[in-house]
Amino acid sequence: MAPVGPGNRPLAIPYHRLVTKSRIAPFLASLALLGTLFFVLPGLGADEKKEKGGKDGLYRPLGLFTEVLSLVRGNYVEKVEVKPLLAGAFSGMTEAMDPFSEYVPPEKLAAFEAARAAREKADHVESGLVLARRAGYPVVVTAVPGSPAAAAGVETDDLVEKVGTVSARSLALWEVEAALSGKPGGRASILVVREAKPRRRTLEIVRASWTPSLPAAERISGELVVKVPAFGPGSADALAGILAPLDRSKALVLDLRGNAFGSWDEAARAAGLFGPPGLIGELKGRKIASKSWRAEAGQRMHQGSLVLLVDSGTGGPAELFAAALREGAAKELGVDVAAAVKREEKKAERDLEDQAPPTPVPSFDRKKLRVRVVGEPTFGMGLTQEVVRLASGGALKITVGKVRTAAGRSLSPRGLEPDDRVFHVQPEEGAEGKPPDPFLEKALKVVAELPASPAAAS
Repeated sequence: MAPVGPGNRPLAIPYHRLVTKSRIAPFLASLALLGTLFFVLPGLGADEKKEKGGKDGLYRPLGLFTEVLSLVRGNYVEKVEVKPLLAGAFSGMTEAMDPFSEYVPPEKLAAFEAARAAREKADHVESGLVLARRAGYPVVVTAVPGSPAAAAGVETDDLVEKVGTVSARSLALWEVEAALSGKPGGRASILVVREAKPRRRTLEIVRASWTPSLPAAERISGELVVKVPAFGPGSADALAGILAPLDRSKALVLDLRGNAFGSWDEAARAAGLFGPPGLIGELKGRKIASKSWRAEAGQRMHQGSLVLLVDSGTGGPAELFAAALREGAAKELGVDVAAAVKREEKKAERDLEDQAPPTPVPSFDRKKLRVRVVGEPTFGMGLTQEVVRLASGGALKITVGKVRTAAGRSLSPRGLEPDDRVFHVQPEEGAEGKPPDPFLEKALKVVAELPASPAAAS
């Protein structure tokens, strides 16, 4: 498996008062989401007809799209070229699917293929950014520890406003990645926006060869804290090396913040070190072969309590790792985790329909578990993608499979909800010294609350 990594507002004004093309494109994009879906993925058209009964389910949105396009062409204050509007519509459609899918227009396909081919060259280095799209702009899921982007000071949740002098609003994710990657020694700058002051910062990324940082342990306030920065090659072996001399029953803090890079296989191997044997997770899709991951008997090296520290930069394989350990701990207590997941997902669907924030369902007392998740909701990037060539000469980078936990919980688009929520506190401007870490402070408090492991109690 290859490594993981690197809301429309209704317009309450008449169409003749839309005065900029930038407003027309998103509006058409939302309508095109309904219409063009059937041209890009023709199989869905038949499904829609079966599900909604008759031609209305398919042709009504197509008619609406055609009507709006005709009104724009006939009534907009200036002559409007249809081609760029349709390109914007396709891009809007893919962004509505998930933050990682992208449409590549025919005129950019050669550059897209060249960027993909460059990644296979020995003298090509990546920036180390894992990107998604939010509100039309690239946003940083994580800057992989040990990478040039991390060395430049890029942080989780940074919004990329410019790449060099070019607005990132006009760039696809692959274009941002291609601009920041290249031969060692090269430089590239990005303008990022973040919550802390100053709001805007220009950061220079110096390309250099790198490998993802491996897990490392340190003792903080008497507790052993293991930082797991990524699930790159060798991560599971490094974790096994840390665990080998330790008391199997002692509590640990596993820091998964900013961990959104690596392979599902490596994360599954690492999960087997901490949980019972059995199914860890599955990758499934309508058009791909399914794959599953299991922990084998005799693989486990730790039976003590665990605090898993996560944030909005935790994604992909790290989400599978955290979910597997929490579900494994629940199963050891005899909890029907699959039933609990179904109840929680139904509640989440109702929250979405009511536009209410998601809230966990108290299906069982999580404080009885020996594994607790502390921090922020994770990103939700449990997916795999493929590039599909289109008859038009363009391409579609589309999600074709999603990862589910052993209990059936999908890791995309919603990530994991923590058992103990922690909120960011921005340090005061001009404050000296190392700022406090409320996430780690909370994790250390929770360690003391965890129940004794069966090994320790015996």
